[in-house]
Amino acid sequence: MRMFRHCCSSERDCRPKTTGGRILHYGGHAILALLVIGAVAVAFGYVVMLTWNAVIPAVFNLPVISFWQAVGLLVLIRILTHRHGHRGKHGRWHKRWHGRDEAPPEGGAYAQWWWEEGDAAFKAYQSRKAAQQGE
Repeated sequence: MRMFRHCCSSERDCRPKTTGGRILHYGGHAILALLVIGAVAVAFGYVVMLTWNAVIPAVFNLPVISFWQAVGLLVLIRILTHRHGHRGKHGRWHKRWHGRDEAPPEGGAYAQWWWEEGDAAFKAYQSRKAAQQGE
């Protein structure tokens, strides 16, 4: 996907013809991306600083923080709350629920039962619950 759309008749017409032109073209996109990321980081740091300085010193009697301390807090929060084992939608759980045409997963009798009868058992459970709530 292209970052910017130009008025060209085809994708091929918009590409720079020389290697140096490609480097400048994609290098410009990389510099622009870094500038945007930097602007967003500055904005978030400034918002955290303003929010902290407006609330925390009055409520908890803690000191006022500077911009760089606010950025450090953002980095620390990201480190502490980041799930290191999470693989996104292509991880183990996505395949368990959406990849039914694949072979059953390894893992013993429960995994085998879930693979063969789990969907039907869950649908039966849902219909029982719906009937109980309808009474």
